[in-house]
Amino acid sequence: MRNAASRLSAALALGLLLSPALVVAQQRQSTELSEAFELERRGRYEIAARRFMAILERSPTNLSALLGLERVLPPIGQLDSILPYIGSALVLQSGHESVRSLQLRVFASLRRPDRLTDAAREWIVASPRSAEPYREWASALERMGDVAAARAVLDVGSGRIGGAALSQEMAELAVLDADWVAAARYWRDATLESPALLSAAVTNLIQAPLGSRESILDVLADDKNDRSSGRMAADLLVSWNRPEEGWVSLDRSLPSDAQEAVRLLRRFADRAGLVRSEEGARARGMALERLAQLSVGSAAQRARIDAAGAYADAGERAAVERMLQQISVAAGAGSGSKAAAVATLIAVTVESGRVEEAEARLRDWEDRLTPGDAASLRQQLSWAWVGKGELDRAEAVLGDDSTVTVLAVRGWIALYRGNIRIATDFFRGAGPRAGSRKEVTERTAVLALLQGITPDSVPLLGRALLQLARGDTATALQALHETAAALPPRGGRAGVLTHAGRLALDRQDYERAEESFLGAIAADPASASAPAAGYHLARVHEELGRNEEARARLESLILEYPESAVVPLARRMLDRLRGAVPVR
Repeated sequence: MRNAASRLSAALALGLLLSPALVVAQQRQSTELSEAFELERRGRYEIAARRFMAILERSPTNLSALLGLERVLPPIGQLDSILPYIGSALVLQSGHESVRSLQLRVFASLRRPDRLTDAAREWIVASPRSAEPYREWASALERMGDVAAARAVLDVGSGRIGGAALSQEMAELAVLDADWVAAARYWRDATLESPALLSAAVTNLIQAPLGSRESILDVLADDKNDRSSGRMAADLLVSWNRPEEGWVSLDRSLPSDAQEAVRLLRRFADRAGLVRSEEGARARGMALERLAQLSVGSAAQRARIDAAGAYADAGERAAVERMLQQISVAAGAGSGSKAAAVATLIAVTVESGRVEEAEARLRDWEDRLTPGDAASLRQQLSWAWVGKGELDRAEAVLGDDSTVTVLAVRGWIALYRGNIRIATDFFRGAGPRAGSRKEVTERTAVLALLQGITPDSVPLLGRALLQLARGDTATALQALHETAAALPPRGGRAGVLTHAGRLALDRQDYERAEESFLGAIAADPASASAPAAGYHLARVHEELGRNEEARARLESLILEYPESAVVPLARRMLDRLRGAVPVR
């Protein structure tokens, strides 16, 4: 026992002696990677390649260096130089999916189909129950233009693996063939097994020409017990400007779990709201009314108010009155019930876009409303004028109110005018408790964005954010890119591009999101925005079903920015993509 204890003590002592050296080695490698990335960014590919190779000589499984080589060798016509390094990595980690995938991509880029086949079969032998070898093999063949061979590989893989593991890839190939019925069947199977693919399925099928849409809907309606298909049909119908039909489909396929049903109803209501028509407003109203039925307390009240506003936009006066009656009943019949109902009516009038009418009614009733209701309505009116681009009227309606909540509103108005310094002062004055948690989070995020911008005044940024506040996200995105181009690379450009990327991601504009995040990383790899951009870029890849790219991006992020606050999020996402955490 004494000898064993002595050996343990010696081992611990040796570990303590080695750990500083290990830390120094890791820091050195991180520095070398950063230098190589900078060389790559500046277009000095040959030197960057040598740096990546030097790292791999000492650390053969360094994925960031391998991926770096994959990027810098093609421009100098030396991609085949990566093959020995891939081989060394696989000797040490034969089951490393990222390296195996890299190997297939390289052989595809080098136009070596025989080597590609051999490498894919070796991977299958190493991982016989995994769908990844077939998925990546088919992807490589597709890049080489051999779609028929890619389809054959997926057919074989589906037969061997079973289930719907490769249905997504089969669906994407079916779209290339314009076989929309087959694509719908494959996507139906894929989403039934993995509901997280719903957005990718809709993005894929939304491209269908008018003449194929009914056939797609027939496929999705074929299995009455498949609720995921009903939700997919609902999303497609909204996207095809048929929101009321979409509502019928969603209504039939709502889950029994109330929390999930609430999430889906909110999502549908938001999407229906993007359809600028009476039909879209009506569908939004019906979804919000159902949401109110599933909610309690203030959440139900808010849903009824939103539903009333949507029905007002649709010209459905009877539905508006029905919602207002429910609001009045829920509020009680005390002495203040009439004033409360009027306050609700003013709020609905604001939200239906009749801002001048609402402001006039508020002037008539302000002295009979509670101070809290009056202040809240003034702020709603201010935001409504912002939505119309009337910043002077938005500021005037606030009067002399100097509460912290109004300071936050004044901060936004200053920001929309492009006054970065004044907006920052107002936001700081508002502090961390003004408004809801969502508002505080949004304000904190924007404040962080502003702190990275060096000029005191950026009118172009103000106009971009005003367009966003007015609901014109497409114009806002374009203006944010113009703003970023006008800012110094290390004076806010990366932060603005990351902000633009997140907006594009939220609206499922994946191409623009990817462009924005890549631009943010290139603008200033050392900024706090770079790892955030990398994380959200991985989200884009996942949404598009490019899980291997997402994994590679996350692995690189964790290695390059170990101290970043997004690393825990990146690790959780990476674990989920690897199958360690089930998708909920």
